[in-house]
Amino acid sequence: MTEIDTNSKVDDPRLWAKVGQGMDRKVLWEAAELIVSAQFGSRSMLQRKLRIGGELTGRMMDALEALGVVGPDQGSQAREVKIKLVEDLEPVFETLYGDGGPAFTALLHTDRETPADIPAQPTDLPNDEDEDEDEDDEPAPEHNRPVEGTVYTPEEWKLREDPEGDRPWINPQLRTKDGRKARYAYLRRQARRRARKAAARQLTVHGVIPRALRGEQRVRNWVIGMEGYKAAADERLALAAVETAKRSARRAQIALLNREQKQTQAAKLQLEAGKQLAVAQSARKTAKRAVAFRAGVTYGPVIVADAVAYGFADIWGFLGALVLNLAGVSLLGRDVEVSEEELERLERIEAGAPQQVSVGMTPRMFEQMMRQALTEDLKLNLSALRVDPHAWGFEIHVWLERMTPETMSKGLDLLEACLPGVRTGSVLLQQSAQSRNYCVIRVPGTNPWQAVPELPVREPKSVSTTDLHKEQIGGDMAGRPLALPMCRTNVNVVGKSRSGKSTILRAILDVLTATEDQIVIGIDLGGAGSGFGGLRHAMHVVATTPAEAKAALQWVLDIGKGRPGLFDRLGMGENWVTSGERPGIKVIVDEFPALVRESRKGYYDEDLKRQVSWDLDGMLAEISITCAKSDATEVIAGQGVTKEKIKDNTWVVELPVQVLAACDKDDVIQILGDGMLAQGWRADRLTPAMGDQLNDASVVYVMAGNAYCEPIPYRGCYASPEELLRRGRARAQAGLVDIDPESAKLSRISLRSLMETSARNYAAGGQEQGAVPQLITSIREVYRAAGDPSGLQLEEIAAGLAQDDADRWDLEAFDGDDTADQEAARAAALKAAIKAVLAPGGKSWTTDTYRRPGEKSTVKGYCLRHLKKITGEDASAS
Repeated sequence: MTEIDTNSKVDDPRLWAKVGQGMDRKVLWEAAELIVSAQFGSRSMLQRKLRIGGELTGRMMDALEALGVVGPDQGSQAREVKIKLVEDLEPVFETLYGDGGPAFTALLHTDRETPADIPAQPTDLPNDEDEDEDEDDEPAPEHNRPVEGTVYTPEEWKLREDPEGDRPWINPQLRTKDGRKARYAYLRRQARRRARKAAARQLTVHGVIPRALRGEQRVRNWVIGMEGYKAAADERLALAAVETAKRSARRAQIALLNREQKQTQAAKLQLEAGKQLAVAQSARKTAKRAVAFRAGVTYGPVIVADAVAYGFADIWGFLGALVLNLAGVSLLGRDVEVSEEELERLERIEAGAPQQVSVGMTPRMFEQMMRQALTEDLKLNLSALRVDPHAWGFEIHVWLERMTPETMSKGLDLLEACLPGVRTGSVLLQQSAQSRNYCVIRVPGTNPWQAVPELPVREPKSVSTTDLHKEQIGGDMAGRPLALPMCRTNVNVVGKSRSGKSTILRAILDVLTATEDQIVIGIDLGGAGSGFGGLRHAMHVVATTPAEAKAALQWVLDIGKGRPGLFDRLGMGENWVTSGERPGIKVIVDEFPALVRESRKGYYDEDLKRQVSWDLDGMLAEISITCAKSDATEVIAGQGVTKEKIKDNTWVVELPVQVLAACDKDDVIQILGDGMLAQGWRADRLTPAMGDQLNDASVVYVMAGNAYCEPIPYRGCYASPEELLRRGRARAQAGLVDIDPESAKLSRISLRSLMETSARNYAAGGQEQGAVPQLITSIREVYRAAGDPSGLQLEEIAAGLAQDDADRWDLEAFDGDDTADQEAARAAALKAAIKAVLAPGGKSWTTDTYRRPGEKSTVKGYCLRHLKKITGEDASAS
């Protein structure tokens, strides 16, 4: 046994006398404990934790310095903590709660530099050992009686580990009533804490019930097995095929056209569905026998043991057996020593990652089926495989052994057949840029694009050209944004009909029309500007005729080829520096194959006396080659890049940014090359929209330098037509960017004249949503003037229009060798004009047969009843 030195010690008695006397001993002791336990001598921490003022905090730090707890003040840095353990604070406690404080005050009056031995002796407390003291109880009062009792070493009186730092402030090695009471209170606190932790643990994945459920699930998965799950999935698919065959048979019974052919096809479908169902049911029976055997092996002994326990001890034996069953399945579901794979699974569960997606199975079961399909069906050598579940579906990371993903790319259709519940054409492959043998397979669920937001709202003139590569126009399945680099860069967008190409184009156009330093010119010879939607209001020029397009492109060429001569004079270096005062120019071309066709048709030149090509595609090619450094660039959108669509315009596939929506395989090869298909650039596997089903509409692959060099699918952000119309009008009202004076002098064509021509043609066409085009209104007046006949010929309509608008529709305004040729030219122009003004609204006015008054035979022309439908009138009386 040893003796305890109860002498109080103060490092700086004078400082203690100055700041320590008169302080609240309890708060000062709490401060000492807090600093030593945290090993951080900070004033701000004390002020925050103890909720005291700044002046008192400073005095308290000085007092702790006098007691030897912390070092001297170091300015803005925290003070050094001299005491490392809370147990070593006993001299400080004796100074505060013994006679150390007054004794040292007396010593200071006698000018003594070191304190004498002043005993600090705890008193005996009343005999109430059963009372439960809290850790915040007031310390024992001051006293002068000597210590009574026996002192034991730590080995003779050992406490439990104390990770919470909750040791009693009275040394438990002192076997006084104080020490025993403090120790018992500490042990009770530890017991209560362990009980609370055990109760809280039951609500986590480590609780008894969650472990039991996991154990039972593992047993059930083993009993059902792979063949059980696969047989059930095959039977569901077979039943779905049977239902499809029944619906086909019902439609064939009521069909009016090709009934026999449809009935034969329906019978064939029913036969195939019956065979498929028979095979599935046979597999289900085989699987049931295997499941029944494993179930008997697993559950049979448990049932027998429960019955025996009930027979020996009645209900209590049965309850005891149930407890043992619960303990057994909990043991199977324990996660005490988890592997890396199981730890990852637990982290996914706690993080809220989905464990059931649209394919209807857990990630572990999906990984087994994927591994089996890749190794047994596709004959691949796997080095490693990992399945990550996401809200949109599954992401499978595959490392191949001495193989490239080319075999996998060719076998994606077979892979889909091995995965029940996966939509046809939805599996996507991505060759990683990190390693040739590493690739990623994505298996989307029913709603894989839920993370893609709507088109962001951008205020007028809120974007600059230097920030175009940061503006989101789409996103991938995980929500990562898509933003195209468009500063002095040409873009090509390819997608077949109903592929969502217009959605991508409008998202790009939404960014460009919100800039403060870009002039936007649109050309659409195939849809009369309908592809631009309501954003056409924020565009400077929208050319819908070859003549308008030629004038606009000639202006862009003049500016783009003339600006390099201004670089030195304006101090711009080697490229045009775009700003609000000196804007760039963006040409947006929709329906590029239609532009090529119109350009090839040409026009009749009076001077040359022959047909002349408009050469619009040649002008676009020249802009892409010569005008990029002048920030006069273009965005081309079309249905394909094969020769039959764009003729010899191969320069389109060489543009630096390529955006591929759902298109043909030949388009992918033409743009990216044959080898890129094996790397996962499979835009040909994307499915366009069909009816009300969106499928893969507006889903694209992007090739744009290092930023977008992997085959990751993105979906364009969508905004409603009404929202785009609101944005277009708001940006037009805020004012469009004007050309700088230096560039304006480079061309004889002015931007103002182009804008006026575009506005005039737009007003004549009446493109406002919900409004009747002006041309159609004029034609309706012609019908009224003629007494509302049941129909009129084009020549008759044109003659009526010429009476009100002779400058445009008079016969002399059209070329021809004779009157018949002039009438034919006027009729053709009127037919094209009617089609152009109705196309943006999704309407058309086709010819039909009608009977003239007093005649028995019918003629073909433009009927009044169709015209009334277009104008919104009641067509029943026509």
